[in-house]
Amino acid sequence: MDNSILKYHLLNSFEKKEVKDFIDFLFSKKKTAPLSGPSGYKNKILSVSTWSEEDIKVFDENKKIFDQWPPAKW
Repeated sequence: MDNSILKYHLLNSFEKKEVKDFIDFLFSKKKTAPLSGPSGYKNKILSVSTWSEEDIKVFDENKKIFDQWPPAKW
């Protein structure tokens, strides 16, 4: 590892930025890796939002109002 650090310090600022960007890219791929096992899937499902009947009631009321509009005549 020490050899890598020495090589890194020999790079110019643009090259150092490229190395940092590549490391960030590698870590970003790791975050989006598929979840393994049932516990990972369970955590993903638990993070999904849920709507109560009260939340859905607003949409039902708006649908009733929308259905009262007469269709346009051509």
